[in-house]
Amino acid sequence: MKNNKIFFIFLIFIIGCASNSSYTVIDTSKNIKIENLESKYNRVIGTGTLSGNGKANFSSPFIFESQNQSSYIVFKDFLGRRKYMVDIDKENITYIDLRSNQQVDLDEFQNFFPISDQLNAKFYKNILWGDPRILKKININLKNSYSISTKLKSFESGNFLDEIIFSLNNSKQVYSIKFNRRNFKR
Repeated sequence: MKNNKIFFIFLIFIIGCASNSSYTVIDTSKNIKIENLESKYNRVIGTGTLSGNGKANFSSPFIFESQNQSSYIVFKDFLGRRKYMVDIDKENITYIDLRSNQQVDLDEFQNFFPISDQLNAKFYKNILWGDPRILKKININLKNSYSISTKLKSFESGNFLDEIIFSLNNSKQVYSIKFNRRNFKR
């Protein structure tokens, strides 16, 4: 019986050390472009999750919609209640506390998502549509070190942003924006 336990532990160890073959090379020339999507579709709607790990541990599901020059993202709390809305109109961003139904300043919203002051309207719109090119143009100015990594999801029409990970202070604080679903509407 003892030998079976040792063998089982050894087997789990070997399986855990096996290489992960789920990584694939993505042809970045097939990345979608927001201009092409907007020529075919009027709007995109979907869901996702904003997560924080490190000093602030949380998970906030969100819903979003983007069309023409306006977009919005509604973040929810752990009970599913609407918490904050990011309303984007052309180049203007408004933050609204949905519980009190009042506009809040950027400093208050930063308590929820600390790097939000570094993200502009174009960034939000492009990530909602799934266009990864905006990440080449992002310029985050933080006092601490940071890195950005992404995951793309391939479909017949091209590669879409699936997840964006912001790692701050040598990964002591990590924020992740994960897109669970996108639906394009005509």
